Amino acid sequence: MIYNLELTLAEMQQQALLKGKMEGKIEGKLEGKLEGKLEGRLEGKLEAQQEIARNLLVLNIDINTIIKAIGLGPEEINALRKQLEN
Repeated sequence: MIYNLELTLAEMQQQALLKGKMEGKIEGKLEGKLEGKLEGRLEGKLEAQQEIARNLLVLNIDINTIIKAIGLGPEEINALRKQLEN
């Protein structure tokens, strides 16, 4: 009788461990997907800002105006300007 209880307890512990591992994997996958989507959106937003800044630079808009309008820093704007010069 005690042997059967010990066996059942061991089985329950094993099942709990497996359940925990499965839940952890599912949680990790969901977290990874969310992080990937967020990262993609941020990259897309940055690319759009850079494209607009390049267009404004081509139109000879003042750098300070571009910074205020788009939100990119002066270093980023100057780097884009150098790319256009090449």
